Amino acid sequence: MKQELAISLYARDILSFGKARSLAELSTREFQELLREREIPRHYTETELAGDLEYAR
Repeated sequence: MKQELAISLYARDILSFGKARSLAELSTREFQELLREREIPRHYTETELAGDLEYAR
């Protein structure tokens, strides 16, 4: 039930990935897989990309 709620709220852009993952009580990898199975695209902004690139450096 928590996973369904988390997916629904994430798909409607009400919860961030991290908050939805936490609500679903899944690891990052597990939640990504669940989104992939449901064909729900990951919300990934330019700000997140910039942060990831900075972290990688």
